[in-house]
Amino acid sequence: MAKLGPEELKRAHEELRKDARQRVAKRGVLQFRADPELILTILSMADEKVIPAGRMLRQWVEERVELEKAITQSPDLLERLSVLEETVSYLQKKVK
Repeated sequence: MAKLGPEELKRAHEELRKDARQRVAKRGVLQFRADPELILTILSMADEKVIPAGRMLRQWVEERVELEKAITQSPDLLERLSVLEETVSYLQKKVK
């Protein structure tokens, strides 16, 4: 078996990485590690919302991905969102 040069090795690595990501995407399962305290907090929050933890986490990830896309496409969005959050907080205090 012939040795691969640096560029060939890099290309082979990228191709393997791309194939592995496609297999993960096709399977539809993405795993991650978290400390026990965070896991218990997530499970407790899901119980409070009466939804499965996986569904809640998926919603959170989807929301964050959409936010990141929007920030990339419209950098001033983060500033506008901050102003909106401050306004909502102010109005909530006034209503109470």
